[in-house]
Amino acid sequence: MAERFLRDILSRRDPHGYYVIPLKPEARETLSRMRLPRDAKIVDGVDVILVKLRSRGEAMKLLRIFNRKGLIHVEGDEADEPLDAAFEVY
Repeated sequence: MAERFLRDILSRRDPHGYYVIPLKPEARETLSRMRLPRDAKIVDGVDVILVKLRSRGEAMKLLRIFNRKGLIHVEGDEADEPLDAAFEVY
């Protein structure tokens, strides 16, 4: 993902002032091994994990780590088949 996309995630805050990072469910194991700031909040959902942080710098560090591992959740990324998959003939 482009640096611009990562900056877009950090350009907005939730109503309580937290930066929100959406992660894929596969990120659970990586998150459990990480040392997060004390003010970090983790909202564990079925399709997405939300990490909420107050510090922009800490949020950017986490974004870069999870981006390298391909664990950032992107809306519309849940497709079962790749978009370039061939169509079945009926």
